[in-house]
Amino acid sequence: MTELEIDWDLIGDAPVAVAVSGGADSFALLHALTERGLPVVALTVDHGLREGSAGDAETVAEWCQARGVPHETLAWEGEKPTTGIQDAARRARYRLLCEACERLGLDRLAAAHTLDDQAETVFMRLRRGAGRGLAGMPPSRKIASGPGEPVTLLRPLLGERRAATRAYTEAHGLPVREDPTNFDERYERVRVRALLAALEEQELLTAEALGRTADAISCLKLPDTDDPLLHPLAWEPSEDGTACVDASEGGDPWTPNVVFAVGGGSSLYELRRRQETGGNALEIGGVLDAPSGNSFRGTLVYREPAALLGRADGTPGLAPVPAPPGSRHLYDRRFIVHVPADAPEELTLRPLGQLVPRDIATSTLARSRVSTLPCLSREDRITHLPATAQRAVRDALSGWKGAKECLPPDNATFEVRSLLAERFANEVIRY
Repeated sequence: MTELEIDWDLIGDAPVAVAVSGGADSFALLHALTERGLPVVALTVDHGLREGSAGDAETVAEWCQARGVPHETLAWEGEKPTTGIQDAARRARYRLLCEACERLGLDRLAAAHTLDDQAETVFMRLRRGAGRGLAGMPPSRKIASGPGEPVTLLRPLLGERRAATRAYTEAHGLPVREDPTNFDERYERVRVRALLAALEEQELLTAEALGRTADAISCLKLPDTDDPLLHPLAWEPSEDGTACVDASEGGDPWTPNVVFAVGGGSSLYELRRRQETGGNALEIGGVLDAPSGNSFRGTLVYREPAALLGRADGTPGLAPVPAPPGSRHLYDRRFIVHVPADAPEELTLRPLGQLVPRDIATSTLARSRVSTLPCLSREDRITHLPATAQRAVRDALSGWKGAKECLPPDNATFEVRSLLAERFANEVIRY
């Protein structure tokens, strides 16, 4: 009987959720794990983007029910974007999967990415001129849904070919469902898949070669971000989400990590790619430096106020969001906000600088720094300040005659956790 090349050491024997779309790769992985007797929960995301997606989820559910395997279908609900649909669907998928894992008390999620998927990823990044991005997809990494607890994403099939999973599902009679979008050449990955197949047929390039490239890049010796001498953020951790950087020890290669940590971007890989192709890291990352200049040596790096408060050309800032009592939020990807359980109803979470006159909010460096901090408000009045940064806020606004009326009492605070170090090390991808 056909067997799969699975990294069993990576999987281990602890309970694990398995993302199962109904396709051959994920069905093969689910079957192999259940055959080994591992405690698994199958999770299927129904994106609701095409006719037949509900049928895919139902097929997986029926197969699991017949074998006593716990299964849940997770629906992507709400309005769907008209552009960038694949990226939006991917983000929604991981968000739903992480939410389900947290709810079920699982901290591991297995996905069925194969060597072919890895080769396609490396090739697509190569054509964009990526550097470190050629490392492709790691066998494991931490992901989370917004402010949720991280889940370890496992990819135990990265050493196996797609043809092998097809053969496995046929040998075991698994009810595979084929997603027609896998053949839709409007999507880049589908076109790359066809191109790589042609190159492999002509013995010009193989998935194995691209996989070895990814392995080699991922093994390159890089400065250890845990070494305090090479960790710019170790010089002056800041409660307001800024970084005081002396790059004389860490050097310029860490510039993208600093910008990503302080800025609100969603992808360090994309920031690096754009910088490697000639972009300015500060502008791309939505941060500013002080006092001025292009070097990070002895420089304060802080979030660009206009990115959150709104730009002169009319581009809006960060939109206020409802903040019910006891709720948890990912704010600008830089902070996790916990709204007090005893807070009043009808609060909103928004940048502090939106509730201070603009000419005051950015009139000094100290005020610009705190203007991008989160605050809770009601009817356009600040009701709560972040507990760890309230002194910085009050000090920055001292001297402004409207400060006393604008700011809440000293005890009106909420818990906020800075993700500065997490983002610098790129430890968790938050969807």
